[in-house]
Amino acid sequence: MRMTPVKTKPTSRRIRVKFLMWGIALRMKLLHSEPDVWFTASTAPADGSPWAQTRAYGSGLAHVGSGSVNQLVEAEAQLRVDAIHDYFGVLRAAMRTRSAYSLYVMCRSTIEACAFAAWVFDPEVKPAERLLRGLLLRKQSLNTTLKSLRKEMEGHRLDELDPGDLSDAATARSKTETQLDEIRRAIGGIRADLESMNGPPPARPLPVPSATRLIRKMFLDDMGMPQGSDAYHRLSGVAHSEAIAIIATWNLDGGKPSIDYYSFLVYLHLAVCSIDFSLGRRAACWGETHKSAGLNRIIERVEHIIEGEPHVHLM
Repeated sequence: MRMTPVKTKPTSRRIRVKFLMWGIALRMKLLHSEPDVWFTASTAPADGSPWAQTRAYGSGLAHVGSGSVNQLVEAEAQLRVDAIHDYFGVLRAAMRTRSAYSLYVMCRSTIEACAFAAWVFDPEVKPAERLLRGLLLRKQSLNTTLKSLRKEMEGHRLDELDPGDLSDAATARSKTETQLDEIRRAIGGIRADLESMNGPPPARPLPVPSATRLIRKMFLDDMGMPQGSDAYHRLSGVAHSEAIAIIATWNLDGGKPSIDYYSFLVYLHLAVCSIDFSLGRRAACWGETHKSAGLNRIIERVEHIIEGEPHVHLM
């Protein structure tokens, strides 16, 4: 009996890259569970390290509420690292389920958290400046909370609100205002110290840099990655459900819109490189060695896939 060969369709570019992405997702799953990559190995920074110097400087400052300035700033910085760890896990899960738009949104969140973590954990600035940056982030968060509480109160007539809700809102607003005043006093004290060391500051002290500015600096000045110069705007467009940004993620495969996974890999590359950079800064601040082998393998794998695609480049 003669066998008739069965013709099979060639594996499309899109299917091929899906398999490659699954391989990357598997590496990410394994790396996500390694505590040495994400968390400091010791409970205290190494003697003489930038963060040890920061703790020594902060120990002489007045408490903020019930805790020290050191505790507040360390928590503010570490929260970003915890968020990066969480986002990394969601990135891997989204790749496994091929939830493409979620991948863009999570890349944006990851890069933003990395930029702020690297800003606070900058090993090159003075201890006072490092503490000041952490306090400015907390002040920004409290200002946002207070603004939200005020809008909520202003959006209702007082006689329309339940007495219990009104009392809770007033209590939350008073508590936030108290915390904000304490943070402002701590910021004022550190700025006075910096002025005595460096001379008078600008007439109007700079606030927390915008995420766009910090990310641009991280990509261009610190990491030297020109392909990321306007990535944040594109990722933000998808995160805010802007039609033009979403359409820009497509490629036409047989006349039908589909997600351009190769282009997405460029953003994944930026996100994973940002993680490596921010964790490297935290390790340098702590006086430890950043255990980056797993991250580097993922970065190299992404670069290998992209370099094999002639229409997408890592400038």
